[in-house]
Amino acid sequence: MHDLFPESFHPDALRDDILPYLRPVFFALYPADEDGPRMAEWQKRLCAGLPSAITPRPIGLLHVSVAACGRPGRKRQPLQDALREAARHFSFQPFDLTFETTTRFSQDGRAFVAIADEAGQRRVSELRIALADAQRWVGLLGSRGNQIAHLTLGYGDKLPEERRPISPFRFHVSAVDLVMSHTGRSEHIRLDRWSLR
Repeated sequence: MHDLFPESFHPDALRDDILPYLRPVFFALYPADEDGPRMAEWQKRLCAGLPSAITPRPIGLLHVSVAACGRPGRKRQPLQDALREAARHFSFQPFDLTFETTTRFSQDGRAFVAIADEAGQRRVSELRIALADAQRWVGLLGSRGNQIAHLTLGYGDKLPEERRPISPFRFHVSAVDLVMSHTGRSEHIRLDRWSLR
């Protein structure tokens, strides 16, 4: 049987599609620039309250990962064109994201993270589904599964295992960014921004 979408195998369609296989490409929530000083002070205070030294993440990298960029299912155009088209099908209302506990994450337990509250967990999960729905229109298969919405503040050893309550910290979410991460280089390249409306 002949392929129904032969153009999906054309070399031009592969040029930018290789990006997600070379480096992580994902949707993420970043605090607004004006929240930077307030967030830096909050991060410093939380890290200073730990029993052992910690290496804080640069403020520009503080984000909440929402979902990986969708993988091709039956995509009929290059990745960047498909994502621009998906953005036209995307709709989600702005919301406030509040963090109220800290704990440690990752396989080696070295990531010090702030965990979003119950309402924030629900909104980020709903946003993940909205992103998957928008990408489905253009043949990209996005994640719809659950994960814990968190903000990685830094890395260190002997971090507390239990969740610890903190004074709530909140920022307003008015957009979701599509970013590519240079693993090991502490650099995020923003590829696109989808406004929440």
